Amino acid sequence: MAVGSVGGVYGLSGSGMDIDSIVKKLMMGQQAKSDALFQKKTIAEWQKTAYNTVYDDISKFRDTMFNYKLQGTLSPNRVSSSNTSVATVTANADAANINHSLVVAQLASGVNMTSTDTISSTAGANKSTLATHMGVTDSFSLNIGNGSSSKSITIKPTDSIYEVVSAINNAGVNVKASYDSTLDRFFLSTTNMGSAAGISITTTTMSTDASGTDVGADFIKGLKIFPTGLPSGNDGGTAPVPTTGPDGNGNYTHSTVFSSPKGKNAEFKLDGAYLSQSNNTFTISGVTYSLTGVSPDVTGTTIADKLASGTAINVSVTKDTDGAVASIQALVDSYNKIMESLNGMVNETRYKDYSPLTDAQKAELKDSEITAWEAKAKSGMLHNDSTLMSLINNIRNSMSSAVSGINSTYNPASGGSITYNSASSIGITTSSNYREGGKLYLNTDKLRTALNANPDVLNQLFGNSGTTKADGTIDIKTQGIAGRLYDSIKTTMTELNTIAGTTSSAKYDTSSNYAKKISDYTKMMGVAADRFDVMQTAYYRQFNAMEVALQQLSAQSSWLSSVGSSS
Repeated sequence: MAVGSVGGVYGLSGSGMDIDSIVKKLMMGQQAKSDALFQKKTIAEWQKTAYNTVYDDISKFRDTMFNYKLQGTLSPNRVSSSNTSVATVTANADAANINHSLVVAQLASGVNMTSTDTISSTAGANKSTLATHMGVTDSFSLNIGNGSSSKSITIKPTDSIYEVVSAINNAGVNVKASYDSTLDRFFLSTTNMGSAAGISITTTTMSTDASGTDVGADFIKGLKIFPTGLPSGNDGGTAPVPTTGPDGNGNYTHSTVFSSPKGKNAEFKLDGAYLSQSNNTFTISGVTYSLTGVSPDVTGTTIADKLASGTAINVSVTKDTDGAVASIQALVDSYNKIMESLNGMVNETRYKDYSPLTDAQKAELKDSEITAWEAKAKSGMLHNDSTLMSLINNIRNSMSSAVSGINSTYNPASGGSITYNSASSIGITTSSNYREGGKLYLNTDKLRTALNANPDVLNQLFGNSGTTKADGTIDIKTQGIAGRLYDSIKTTMTELNTIAGTTSSAKYDTSSNYAKKISDYTKMMGVAADRFDVMQTAYYRQFNAMEVALQQLSAQSSWLSSVGSSS
């Protein structure tokens, strides 16, 4: 009798052997090799993820450090306006700590033009084309100008009013057009302000008739946006149509110029000086003014009269000591947070006896047992990692080392001089408890004393760019603390990218050291799986052959017994 497929308990021969169990035991060595590869790959994946987390954390901390290279962060100012209905103000670190007097006679403005009436040629006109909407009968050109910029666009009777709007808006001359279909009115305005702002439109229509109509001029007049009563030739209504030609083709050129009133500059008096700006927001001597209205009591018709009559408002600029202290406290907090994270990773216990669980092992455990096991298995992925330990030391040294080249400052409290050239000199000190891993503490009173003695102390200590050496590199001894931290972290980020890539590139990373290691493990696992299948199949075939041989032996034995008994 033929033996069935491999596996199971063989009984036809009378052997009663559990072949599955036997083969499983024979394959235990090969299974152990496959499991070991799986566990090594899993650990490599966990370590790669841990490195990616470090990269993200120090990248965020480095971004924070960039702000502490800026004078605006290190030397903040507090600025106020006595009348925000006239002006609101801000100040950068360059602003002097003084009071300013401001009188505003006129705000800057651009040009805004609106149809004085509906523009449809008839009530309920079809607005799909200019021909049906406004009665346009021929093509023409419009040269749209604003200051020194201009652009020519071509209009056809088959165009809609919306296509005209789009062509004007895309002309690139700081002129904005719109059309409201409900009001049936056209709107035109400049996006810039000041006395140079102004809209000019020159129409051009070709005709074989010297006395023909300027279709373009009729269209502009139909928009009803240009005021009447302007000098001759400017409103397109009272002036005759200028005509040139005929050209070589017998065509006459009809053109008309339309010009709007000009915009206005902001006119004001700052600290007694008469000034003019084309915009309502501008920066003078580190103070940014945003004008919101004219000063109280402004009277008169001329700018000079208005400036003379207006009541001045006060703009006050003072050093923001509270803001500076809060900024340094935030720096200390960020430093402590990243150092706590890094120290936690390098000091986390590594449980080498807890390897990643295979699927077979998980099947024998409860969910709570799996969670507890994997917590220990994942622990200490970067325990005593040399790259992280080097980074920790660099961060500590960058923060604690003195900055050379800073001059001493007179100390009014002691009557002597003091040099604020280190973090500790302004009140940033390290905990004496070694278990806190170099945690920083800020003595705000000491920091305020330093700021009062030298308002620029933070910029000198943290923001100094440092001197350049002969080889083109920065002398870190003269470099500010923020710059040191910023540069040293960048060096580590480059190393981590080589080691394990980044979180953002994890999906596509094939070049980092860990990506290559994981890929190698994957290939080895594939080879091991193939070898496992080959060996297991070979064992089953051998036991299958043995069963067949036993069957045959049993049959022969039975035959011999029957022959012997019959004789």
